[in-house]
Amino acid sequence: MQPGDEYESEAHRPGTRELLHVIAGSLRLTVNEDNRELGEGEAASFDAGVPHRYANEGKVPLRFMMTVLEPLVRVRP
Repeated sequence: MQPGDEYESEAHRPGTRELLHVIAGSLRLTVNEDNRELGEGEAASFDAGVPHRYANEGKVPLRFMMTVLEPLVRVRP
């Protein structure tokens, strides 16, 4: 993400988790009303079943990895 970029996500289905790892720069993570700043090398995991936001409020590009873990949905034959 470039400086000043942000992304707002609606809630995912209940039980979804997200894992973030900051590779370079800093990431402002907002989950509901809770704000957290993650720096290079830091990681976070959170309940993505609520609205959340990622933002680069720094002056350098942000690089991060994100993994989304959705609960298994069983389908009956």
